[in-house]
Amino acid sequence: MIFLSYSSDHKFESELLQFAYETLLNDVGAKVWTYQRDQAHAEKNIAKSLKEQVSQSKAFVFLVTPSTLDKGAAQWMELGYADAYDIPIFILLHQIKYDELPSRNAPPLLLSSQCNDSGQWRKLAQDIRCLFLPNSE
Repeated sequence: MIFLSYSSDHKFESELLQFAYETLLNDVGAKVWTYQRDQAHAEKNIAKSLKEQVSQSKAFVFLVTPSTLDKGAAQWMELGYADAYDIPIFILLHQIKYDELPSRNAPPLLLSSQCNDSGQWRKLAQDIRCLFLPNSE
């Protein structure tokens, strides 16, 4: 499973990314988990559920936008879980450049990570594919 983290303001972009990754990686059985589509609505402990979903993922894709930096508390928590569980993290910057991150008070984990322009989503799909192949762990 691929865990896709995004700001609710960019639900449309996340749905496109989810569809693209599931289509491109269908041959290796990759499914993309998103809050909007996959989170149980009756779940009482959302934080625990998110933590479990991240821990069971083979990859964590983080779609970072200006909205994420303005109000992304849940996304920062998810990023922290991925780091704690040593899940490979793939960061896509959408509508923001890497050099803007420090002035927007981005957390150190984001600043020290490999960030990619959102136009690189297809290249990341190939990197993620490797995580689903035998002998990739």
